[in-house]
Amino acid sequence: MAMVLAIGVFTVSLALIIWKPKGLHEALTALVGAALLFAAGLLEPGDAAYIWHFVWDATFSLIGIMLFTSILDANGFFRWAALHIVRRFHDRQLRLLIGLCALAAGITVFFNNDGTILIMIPIVLEVTALLQLTRKAKIAFLLGVGLMADTASAPLMMSNLTNILTADFFDLTFEDYARTMLLPGLAAIAATIAVTAGYFGRNIRSEENRLEAPHAFPEPASAISDRKLFRLSWLIVGFMMAGYLFSGRLGLSVAFIALGGAAVQWAASMASGMGNIRATIRRTPWSIVVFALSMNLIVYSLYLHGAVAWFPRALEPMTDSGSFAGILGSGALFSLLSAGVNNLPAVLVSSLAIQESGGPHYLPYASLLGTSVGAKLTPIGSLATLLWLQLLRKGGIDMSWREYAKYGLALTLPILFCALLTLWLVVG
Repeated sequence: MAMVLAIGVFTVSLALIIWKPKGLHEALTALVGAALLFAAGLLEPGDAAYIWHFVWDATFSLIGIMLFTSILDANGFFRWAALHIVRRFHDRQLRLLIGLCALAAGITVFFNNDGTILIMIPIVLEVTALLQLTRKAKIAFLLGVGLMADTASAPLMMSNLTNILTADFFDLTFEDYARTMLLPGLAAIAATIAVTAGYFGRNIRSEENRLEAPHAFPEPASAISDRKLFRLSWLIVGFMMAGYLFSGRLGLSVAFIALGGAAVQWAASMASGMGNIRATIRRTPWSIVVFALSMNLIVYSLYLHGAVAWFPRALEPMTDSGSFAGILGSGALFSLLSAGVNNLPAVLVSSLAIQESGGPHYLPYASLLGTSVGAKLTPIGSLATLLWLQLLRKGGIDMSWREYAKYGLALTLPILFCALLTLWLVVG
């Protein structure tokens, strides 16, 4: 009975998070679901303490990075970069697609995947409208950037909430993480560009030279509101990267570095007259604290009551067949789990299953690729994809789940294979 109730609460909560009836916030949905499990006696206060220990660093890291990117975005940091690419390649749309995908990859790697969606999709919608592209060509640009938001999130630890959660669970430092995941992550980025350009290349080439001059696009410098803040931003990003690199040796949490960088940038914005305390507090995603803790408690209840007991056993035949079969097989299994139930709950299930199975050292890394790259197989695989669909609808482009699934399967599978194959070459 306990297992049935745990599965029921998880299923209903996930459904409400995906469909958001009447704009219902996902944090409230997850909180109510966790509260019901406590009321039913399926969770105890000690479980909340255990999960908080698991999620606090990742959660506050995400808050710091999201706040930092929103301050940079307010000063035109990312629009400046996009305008450079657009003005250079506006009449060569295939190169423009590659350039915008590369920019999305950079934002994802050095900031985070959700921020990439919030920053890049409005820019892509604006650019494709000015270029008067057809719907299919617009979809190519939007899909390329949307895919990159997750597929490019593997190389560094702070690029995705799931990365930090997994690294914290298995006590991986930033240096440990990058040593193993940098090459598979770069392979995923290169594969995303190659697969997207190859899949949509013919359609995009037929759209070239529709706009004769770049007069419709402003000078990149015009996007910057404060040049001193702009230069300072580069310096802060450099210090943050160094901080991440040496965080393991210094005993610093990723959250400390992310929040510290955001605080310095915010203080500089305040000093220049661009900062606003109320606006800063308003755009800080505090609800992610409630959501991450509550959703992971709901998933933990599945584990406690045996609903995912099959998962560690499913890994054994793959890992017993050698590293090649183990990496590709487990990566595919982790991907299917993420695509089916969303990668945030999937990362906790995967981590607990790996810990219980006592499998090979490569399993956490295969899990990371499954919960980042493999999550793009379906629209519900990641919160970034759900956010992407919402922004498309606001931009006047409706994409059904069936249409997304067609593109998701065709594009994600070769990217996932390239990333897992590279992981095997690194650790096998």
